[in-house]
Amino acid sequence: MCGIFGYILEERNQDFHEQLEADLANSLKHRGPDDHGVYRHKGACIANTRLSIIDIDGGHQPVFSNDGNVVLVQNGEIYNYIEIREELLALGHNFKTESDTEVLLESYLEWGEKFIEKINGMFAIAILDKSKNILLLYRDRLGVKPLYLYQDGSSFLFSSEIKSFLQYKEFIDEINKQAICDYLVLNYIPLPSTIFRKVKHILPGSYMLLDINDSKNNQTIQYWDVDTIEEDNNKSIEDFSSEIERLFEDAVSIRLRSDVEVGAFLSGGLDSSLVTAFMRKLRPTDNISTYSIGFREKEFDESTYALNVAEKYALKNKMKFLEGDIIEYWNHVTYFNDQPHGDISFIPTFILSEFAAQDLKVVLTGDGGDELFAGYLKYLELEKHGDLSKYFTNSAVFTEEQLQNLLSPGFQSEILLSNAEQIFFDTISAVEHKDLINSVLYYEMKQLLPGNNLVKPDKMAMANSLETRSPFLDYRLFELSNTIPGEMKLKDGDTKHILKKIGIKYFDHEHVYRRKQMFTVPVGEWFKNKLSGYLLDIIESESLKSRGIWNAVVLKNMADDHVSGKANYTRQLRAVVNLELWCRIFLDGLDFGVSKHKTKNA
Repeated sequence: MCGIFGYILEERNQDFHEQLEADLANSLKHRGPDDHGVYRHKGACIANTRLSIIDIDGGHQPVFSNDGNVVLVQNGEIYNYIEIREELLALGHNFKTESDTEVLLESYLEWGEKFIEKINGMFAIAILDKSKNILLLYRDRLGVKPLYLYQDGSSFLFSSEIKSFLQYKEFIDEINKQAICDYLVLNYIPLPSTIFRKVKHILPGSYMLLDINDSKNNQTIQYWDVDTIEEDNNKSIEDFSSEIERLFEDAVSIRLRSDVEVGAFLSGGLDSSLVTAFMRKLRPTDNISTYSIGFREKEFDESTYALNVAEKYALKNKMKFLEGDIIEYWNHVTYFNDQPHGDISFIPTFILSEFAAQDLKVVLTGDGGDELFAGYLKYLELEKHGDLSKYFTNSAVFTEEQLQNLLSPGFQSEILLSNAEQIFFDTISAVEHKDLINSVLYYEMKQLLPGNNLVKPDKMAMANSLETRSPFLDYRLFELSNTIPGEMKLKDGDTKHILKKIGIKYFDHEHVYRRKQMFTVPVGEWFKNKLSGYLLDIIESESLKSRGIWNAVVLKNMADDHVSGKANYTRQLRAVVNLELWCRIFLDGLDFGVSKHKTKNA
């Protein structure tokens, strides 16, 4: 697990390149504190900061082909590297190390650009091929690992984190106002956009090919999707359950490959509980450490269920209870997240990662299970009324009507209020042959996962130099899930019906079939009492008013109504507060020691 970065720039003097490379490496040091390496060829550079997990002594990056023409760095883990290595050995390849990174290099040398189709892992990979004069940038199928690019004219930079680009003195830092509007609807910024107009994601399941002599000469190639997979109506729930269980066990097994100890996050929900149960099944005598978060507010607390799982499967569980003072982490978390984000559960995820990183470098998580098997309660409402427009509106943080009242006229003149909804329907239109539930799950896979749910474990764990691995994010499970009719995922008023059929083999009925609890922070309640002053200080601040985004009177009335209990605007106020925190950190240069960087006002 690491961070990667690089660039294609017009050649400058040696001092310029060395200083830029040092600054970029420093911006990613938390992702890879153990080692770093840089390679430059003409005006192109690729580099890595390393968290050592596999082949600790021999896994230094970059790695080079024998003739020196191909150079590779990666951020991530290749779970099936042992099988691919054996295949390459049979084809006559030789290896100097035991690392998965060298397996990637030899795979590229053997199979060319399409080598990526053989890889099972989470990754962002950069390959500099001097013989072809190209730079290749790959991102894993589901977008578990981030990879951003910045391009302006002949300047091209890429990195595992957006904040790296701020180290480039010529960075054009214009804010993407449409992205802010979309964020206020979705709670996150949809791909490929980011908060900065000239910074984009490389899309999951894609790679980019660039000409080293002219980075404007580039193309993006999609190598994976599930859009053409048809539902299979000939199999029973029992057939699918058996396949899922077999695949899931293998997904857990290959994610336990490590030269360091592997633990787990254990929330007490079904997904993380299953992960730990299968860890124990595969490692019956190992000491397995698990880490959990609890809340004093019982409606948000799953700690009892986590403790029951730990006792049932002889896990060494460590528990931390959180109070309202965790709000002090919000600035810290926002800095590491790179972009505004309305999901305050980033804070307990950061604290949980900090907690686990005291002991370990690797943990398994339950991320992805809800998007695979329809685990959210909102899917039941969709199944009931069958109205995609209503589903979108009910899921939105702010409705279009609310934004018309809340956003300033000047800000509204530069954006399209319906843009986020258009992205939703454009994405779903690619899978019109799928049933209603699977169509929405396809959207969640394409946008919610890489834009929201996978950002949290990656950014929060890597901020603490901790690697997270989720068996549910094995792409084979997503391919299988897309053959399962939606009615088997939601059945008899049951979310995640088919996964619960597996869960009941490992846990009692109450554990499996209790009402789903979201992993979140009771900040809405705190905003009414212990954090009401914090909320109103931000809402009434001159800095917030100066952004030119808000109708300050409407926003103040919204906050007052929430504090008084007249209305519940928890989701809306979380989004507003976090956007203002992001602006203070990245625009104003305040908090968390971020150097002031002159940026155009939002």
